[in-house]
Amino acid sequence: MKYFSVSISDDLKVIGHYPQAKLRTDEGDNVRVDGYLAMRPDKFPDFVPNYKLELHPRAKPTNFLPKSPASFGWIVDSKLKSILENHKLPKHHFYPIKVYHKNTVLDYYWLHYIVDDFYEFIDTNNSYGEVFEFKTPIEIVVKETFPIFSWDQIIKEEKKHEFNSTRIGKIVMKKDFPKYDLYETRSINYFTIISEPLKQVFEKESITGMEIKPFDKFIVDE
Repeated sequence: MKYFSVSISDDLKVIGHYPQAKLRTDEGDNVRVDGYLAMRPDKFPDFVPNYKLELHPRAKPTNFLPKSPASFGWIVDSKLKSILENHKLPKHHFYPIKVYHKNTVLDYYWLHYIVDDFYEFIDTNNSYGEVFEFKTPIEIVVKETFPIFSWDQIIKEEKKHEFNSTRIGKIVMKKDFPKYDLYETRSINYFTIISEPLKQVFEKESITGMEIKPFDKFIVDE
């Protein structure tokens, strides 16, 4: 199964304006304890997050919106939510949020998903990271490789080298990997990735607001 990376579109023909959205705060929000800052990437909250975004007046409401300033999750509309609910996702919750655009309040959802089984399914014998350097502003040279087998090991490995000089070489998942349609590489570089079947649905349904690129560094053993 092939996988693809997903990021926010910066095509002005699609999003209308860059930046497309910003955090909206109303009176009293700064004293609330249920805001997005109280959310943890590795734990679901026992409250509905108080999280509001405001689109720039010239921005277009897309199916997929920037999550900034939140550092994790997806912001999706009802159409995209329905598609995702019919695919295989890791542990997740959809939290309703409001998105303000001009004089209209739009209903969106914050998809909070937790990837906590990465090291359970990674094939450590065939996965590796790379230490690299820029030979020229556009030419990269790989100096050495190192294995990937635990989170603590990756932290130690990164400390050995200069900042931003390590990257994923190849991630191979075992045959019993659940073959999620939405996943995240939880090692060295964090990439949100989707399966080819989900990509095809996004294209068929003309989902807007995202940029999808091949991600050949993530492989599932067949």
